[in-house]
Amino acid sequence: MPDAPHSRIRPPLSPRASDANAAGPAVDPPRGGGRVAGGLATKIILIVFLSTFLTAVLVSWISVYSTHAFLRRGLDQTLPAVVSSAADRTRSWLDEAHFELSEWASAGDAPSDATLAHWLQRSHHFEALVRTDSSGQILASAGIATGLELPGVPGFWVADDATGNRLVGTGLAVGSSDEECCLHGVLSRSRMRPLLAVEGLGTGGSVDLVDPDGHVLVSGRSTHPERRGARLPVDLLRSGVVADYAGSDETRRIGAMDSVPHTILSVVVEQPYDAAFEPLFAMVKRVLVIDLGILMFFSLVAYTATRAIVRPIRALSDGAQRISQGELDVELVESEKRDEIGLLTRTFNDMTRKLLSHRIEIERANHKLVAQNAELQRANEVLEQLSITDGLTRLHNHRFFQDHLTREIKRVSRTSENLSMLMCDIDDFKRLNDRLGHASGDELLVGIASTLDESVRETDFLARYGGEEFVVLCPDTDLAGAINVAEKVRSAVAEGSFILDGTSQLCKITISIGVAQFEGSRRAFFKAADQSLYRAKEAGKNCVKSAREVSGYPDI
Repeated sequence: MPDAPHSRIRPPLSPRASDANAAGPAVDPPRGGGRVAGGLATKIILIVFLSTFLTAVLVSWISVYSTHAFLRRGLDQTLPAVVSSAADRTRSWLDEAHFELSEWASAGDAPSDATLAHWLQRSHHFEALVRTDSSGQILASAGIATGLELPGVPGFWVADDATGNRLVGTGLAVGSSDEECCLHGVLSRSRMRPLLAVEGLGTGGSVDLVDPDGHVLVSGRSTHPERRGARLPVDLLRSGVVADYAGSDETRRIGAMDSVPHTILSVVVEQPYDAAFEPLFAMVKRVLVIDLGILMFFSLVAYTATRAIVRPIRALSDGAQRISQGELDVELVESEKRDEIGLLTRTFNDMTRKLLSHRIEIERANHKLVAQNAELQRANEVLEQLSITDGLTRLHNHRFFQDHLTREIKRVSRTSENLSMLMCDIDDFKRLNDRLGHASGDELLVGIASTLDESVRETDFLARYGGEEFVVLCPDTDLAGAINVAEKVRSAVAEGSFILDGTSQLCKITISIGVAQFEGSRRAFFKAADQSLYRAKEAGKNCVKSAREVSGYPDI
């Protein structure tokens, strides 16, 4: 008996066959893991922390506000007093300088350079003396006073010398001659500086004498007495009022101003804000340290107390969460106390034991059900395979061939590809079957099925059409290509030999084949294949015939 057909001819399993049921019931993934965010311990600690923090902030704010108000009231009293005192001292000194200058102005009509130098040596207020005409032209001078542009009339003035140094002075009319002239005295800044020196202003604090534009003329600050080029914001200051402003170096400052009576000059006192409120900042640092210590202490107390309360509750929560994730073998350490937590723990353990017992019973029932389902699935697969398989030749049967042909016709109708069919019939099979018996005939059908399966191409579809007839569908194949396949199949059968079990004789078999190409009609397709097979039988059998002649392929 020949070997069974190649495994390719075995019908495929139904697409409905799967092993989905063999995996058992699916377990839902856990919904969450880890500790509960915002748990009881966190809430208790947070409440204690917020209560302590808000109390500390409120007390600190009251303390800081009160201290700030106290310091500000002190500054509102101190700075105006300081600047007023400096302005009075400056005015008194200027009165002395004016008196000294008036004595010289009344001594002669036109003092010379030598006279001015003599007066300057005895002076306690001036560093230079200058006599000018009515246009301000310098007629005589003593001391360093080069490049000055002075007014020709009496009064206080502010001017820059040739080096850019800003000077301050006063002038008086000289004598009673016909030529009008004026005697000017340049005030000594070094002798005015002690008038502005004030202790207790801290680092960066100073009392300055300024002109109407706010330029510093004399500074009482010992660390930087000149402050050349500095300009104070006198437009932000009012006499006797303490103001808060940004200085020339962009640092925050606090100051006050007072004008020197009967002059164009003013006295300004200012301090860096940090230096003025240094006691407040020191207190804020101490308050912050104390508040931090209080927060840490009460947070530690709250943590210790909460831990003792929440630990058993957290164990229950973790156990319940593990059960929700499918872990039923959870057992908590039972407390010996007869309180609510102990009772809840014992009840929890009883519940988990019962759940575990029920789960074991359910799993046993599930295993039995899965085994039954798998056996039923295998039986269904076998039945479905048998329904599409010819039981004798193990080829696809007639019903499955019709279904496959329907799908192929739909496909080629969309893609316009070629489709051909081979209708094969065993020559004189009835006579051989009558002579050798039905058992031998069945063996012969099996052997020819094997030969056909080995002869057709991998892409061809082979099926038993019925009785001694076989059919081959050739996708993407025109009529000429199908004739080639048919001739190959016919030659393979004709050249083969079959030895049947019932006889030791060598049996030679031939087949006739009709070839047709699909041209749009299923009925015409079958009719052309049947007519071609009929022509092959009439032509003497063991040959291939087509529905029409093909170029290069006369009737075979």
